[in-house]
Amino acid sequence: MSRAAVTRGLVRAALIVALLFAAVAVRVVAGAMAELEVAEKHEQAGDLDAAVVHYRRAARWYAPLSPYHVQALAALGRIGATAEQSGDTERALSAYRAVRSSVLATRSLYVPERDRLAAADKRIAALMAGLPPPQMDAGKSREQLEREHLALLEHDPDPKLGWTLLLLLGFAGWVAGAFAFSVRAIDGEDRFVRAEAIRWGSLIAVGFALFVLGMAMA
Repeated sequence: MSRAAVTRGLVRAALIVALLFAAVAVRVVAGAMAELEVAEKHEQAGDLDAAVVHYRRAARWYAPLSPYHVQALAALGRIGATAEQSGDTERALSAYRAVRSSVLATRSLYVPERDRLAAADKRIAALMAGLPPPQMDAGKSREQLEREHLALLEHDPDPKLGWTLLLLLGFAGWVAGAFAFSVRAIDGEDRFVRAEAIRWGSLIAVGFALFVLGMAMA
């Protein structure tokens, strides 16, 4: 294979990978935007419980540099603070827990919006400490209960190694399949070679599926 053919294959592979990432990013941003719009309508109608549900969904549609998940987290924090000030502990906990679960659901090699997570953990711990304690915690001060709740919330187990390795394997297969597809499934006259297209297209699909599964379970 000539150097020009290899270069052309690399360019094609890069374009395919870029298009795949762009498609995923567009889907994530569109999902966040749609859920945010529904949440805002519920909040304006006074249905805060439904608003919390949809803000949480919007916050979980995370993409770097997207503003929508940040807006959703901010809205959840606002609902939680307002409920806390009015003495509605249940709704405040629901909103703060939505912040916590959303941030943890979007972590990968790093935790996005770590400051919001820390703030939500502190408010959850404070509110939990104010609830009637179970019998085993009877006699503990509110400050001690708050410290214990916060310690439990801040315990952050690492991602599962097996699923992480599956994620990386899937990504490698995805990229390798895209490269091989561009080199072998398209001939010199830019026509598809059916057998090669099926073979390497299948690898792309399997690699992407393993990548998404690993991301979800790690």
